[in-house]
Amino acid sequence: MNFRQLEYFLAVANAGQITAAAQQLHIAQPPLSHQLKQLESELGVQLFRRSPKGVTLTPAGKLLRDYAQQLVDLRERANSQVRSLGQGLAGVLSVGVASSSLGATPNSKLQTLTRHYPKVQIRLFEDNTYGLIDRLDKHLIDIAIVRTPFTAPGLVTKALTTESMVAVVPKKYDHFAGATIRVEDLADVPLIIYRRFAQLFQTTFAQKGIDPFIACTCDDARTAVQWAEDHMGVAVVPQSVAEAGSGLATNIRPIRYQPWRTTLQLVWPAAVTPSPLMQRFIDSY
Repeated sequence: MNFRQLEYFLAVANAGQITAAAQQLHIAQPPLSHQLKQLESELGVQLFRRSPKGVTLTPAGKLLRDYAQQLVDLRERANSQVRSLGQGLAGVLSVGVASSSLGATPNSKLQTLTRHYPKVQIRLFEDNTYGLIDRLDKHLIDIAIVRTPFTAPGLVTKALTTESMVAVVPKKYDHFAGATIRVEDLADVPLIIYRRFAQLFQTTFAQKGIDPFIACTCDDARTAVQWAEDHMGVAVVPQSVAEAGSGLATNIRPIRYQPWRTTLQLVWPAAVTPSPLMQRFIDSY
């Protein structure tokens, strides 16, 4: 028994006539009759009652019709799903997202991909940059959006956006002149530092011979902004994080210092060949 025989059997069962079924299948009647008799012979049962007016199903034929329809439908679903998976139109992708990557995902292309192909599932895992790199190394996620600076050999990188650091300044500390400030201006206010950039900031402060008061160091840039909103100090964070999280209680002051720039990057292991779905995700950026 094969799928061609089942399709022929279903065509005759639904049409009630061999001649009509042959026309629908675009084959001659004798080959169709031969396939039906061969199927009956293989199963050892009679599937049809034949009469001058056409054919009707025997009880065995009715049972086979139900199974045959399920098998044909299952084959179609299998073909469709395997084809979609192979083309990156279905499947599950595990994506790591750094807390400071606000606005990078989902973008319009990714929204279009998931809207047009509803069988695509994105599983998000939030962590800091080095936590995500560790997950990639352990094959716990497929790809990640992280923020420079970081050191991690063996990764393929794709730059997304580069932005400057800004100061999120509570109004009680906002005594700065002008729309922008210098690094030196931070010496006289309590600072809230995102731990990812602590070394970069400390190196700069040492080079400039200033020793500001670090009131708080935290692991999430969004927390730094929130503490600034609560008047705990001046948060120094990437611009996109400041714009997404600050409110009426603070002002955003760009910092005039070129080295304080950071880039969001899409990263994945160099040893891994991207799946079709993963490649579609990469191409969406």
